[in-house]
Amino acid sequence: MKKRMASATASRVARLWMGVEPRVRQARCLEQAAQIMVEALAQEFSESAVLTRAFCTVPFDALPPANRRFTQRMAEAAGAADELRTVTPVLSLVGSFGVEPEWCDRRKSRGHVGTPLISEAFVHEIPMIARLLSDLGIPLGDIGTNEGPTIKNTMARAAGLFHVEAAAEAIDSHGRRVIPALEFVSQYGVQSVFGIGGPYVGGQIFVLIAFCRDAVPRAAAEQFLALVAQFKAKTARLVGEGRIFDG
Repeated sequence: MKKRMASATASRVARLWMGVEPRVRQARCLEQAAQIMVEALAQEFSESAVLTRAFCTVPFDALPPANRRFTQRMAEAAGAADELRTVTPVLSLVGSFGVEPEWCDRRKSRGHVGTPLISEAFVHEIPMIARLLSDLGIPLGDIGTNEGPTIKNTMARAAGLFHVEAAAEAIDSHGRRVIPALEFVSQYGVQSVFGIGGPYVGGQIFVLIAFCRDAVPRAAAEQFLALVAQFKAKTARLVGEGRIFDG
């Protein structure tokens, strides 16, 4: 059986979930469960997967110290430190697995630890994140930091598919590359990228992103939507109890 995401079927994705569900159910925190999920996905579709990652929105004040420092520096570099609030949702890396050893531990990430969703203007300057949130159904105009419940309610409506079939060529409505890391795309032969995501009851968004060697059509990427729904159902308690990171 070819291990390509381009040929993914609903039954194959269902079998993948059946294989990992017991371990996901027993995970002590979301990070542990997400790592199980991204590793299984990459191994099941090893001919395609260059890098698979999982992200979850976490309030700034609930981040581990190292993540808070990274997020603070990112906001400062963009001249937006004064807009960063304790309730600001940070799209945080909670699972990572790839063809390079350093991609297999979220703590070794140097540039994708977390992205603070400070404001529409801030997010707009990051083309891939802006497109991701838009495709998941989160209006960028609703992103803000002054009203925590507003953020939560906005995110609770979001669910969908982020899909870039031609990673090296895709541009947004402003003429910017959706996947700006051209060196990464070229070096590892990344043809397509897709993300599947949806909300937990409390409004936190979980997203699974795959960078693929083959051109994954939208229909194939849609087969993974059920995977995220099942994953969220099994990890909702962990998120509700604030058990996000492993230590």
